[in-house]
Amino acid sequence: MTIYFEIVGPYLAALMMSLGALSIFIWGIFSGAFKGADEAALDFFRREVGDVGSAKQPPE
Repeated sequence: MTIYFEIVGPYLAALMMSLGALSIFIWGIFSGAFKGADEAALDFFRREVGDVGSAKQPPE
């Protein structure tokens, strides 16, 4: 059985790239790279909601 690189090559390259991306993602999880990401997003959301809420209040 002859394996043609023109046919199988792109699939192997895609498989290797996806395995590389998966391993980087798993490394990021175990190294703590995503720690505090939710808190930063919530802080940004609270600032934006606070700005909109303060703009709707009439000036004193």
